[in-house]
Amino acid sequence: MPRVFLLVSILWTALWWFIAWSQVPLLSEYSFFPLWIGYIFSINAACEVLFHDSLLRKSGSAFLLFFVTSIPLWWSFEYLNLFVQNWHYLDRPVSQLHFVLQSSIDFSTVIPAALSTAFLFRHVFARSNVLVRRKFDMNSTLLIVLVVLGVISFPLMVFFPAQAFPLVWVAPFLILDPINYAFKFPSILRSFERGKWLTPASVMIGTLFTGFFWEMWNFYSYPKWFYTIPYVGFWKIFEMPLLGYGGYLFFGLITWSFTVLVFSLFGGARLLKRTALFSE
Repeated sequence: MPRVFLLVSILWTALWWFIAWSQVPLLSEYSFFPLWIGYIFSINAACEVLFHDSLLRKSGSAFLLFFVTSIPLWWSFEYLNLFVQNWHYLDRPVSQLHFVLQSSIDFSTVIPAALSTAFLFRHVFARSNVLVRRKFDMNSTLLIVLVVLGVISFPLMVFFPAQAFPLVWVAPFLILDPINYAFKFPSILRSFERGKWLTPASVMIGTLFTGFFWEMWNFYSYPKWFYTIPYVGFWKIFEMPLLGYGGYLFFGLITWSFTVLVFSLFGGARLLKRTALFSE
């Protein structure tokens, strides 16, 4: 059955990939969500076939919460982009309401796509046994320093956007993960403290892998986005400059930390406990 699920998911994804790049009026303009639903199901189905496990299986019906959590996460990046102006959209929205609604539906796929892929890579890395085991000492002073650096980063992005734009992909993590650590929620910092690198590596590489597909499928699609990045806007792979892919590594950490915080604060603690992605 998982193989059938995988085959159907791949065929569905291929269909919407073709529609997205064909730029057929109406259909292609609404292809992002079904295309990424296909990716999410394909990744979970591949994980089932390879490892008899998946984030979808672990989460059950609560998997839908990943979609809900994803919407405010990406809108917060859209707000930061008002200052740094690193990415821009080519589209023709009927109205502002139409843009907000369609964008929110599309943004909802970000967390389930990234974390489903991270779950797959977690199994891969767990079997490879190649991750380092070095431990880091954590203390309250270091936590405060990280949070202060995160807070300072935001006005820097506002007043010096051309120089501080990389902080978009660092500052949220510097605030979110210390909060998780302080409240004894799962955290990347606690993983580092214990010398357990499985979760950070899985999330970072999984999101980078997902980012490749975000950029590839975007390239010939319409609507689409493109980048104007100061100083490092060269050597593009699709629309994204080569060095820009490094942002996906940190975006993965933000995605994971934000999801942990939201689930922990709003009654998702049980989900965190039964989902291996959020524990070592």
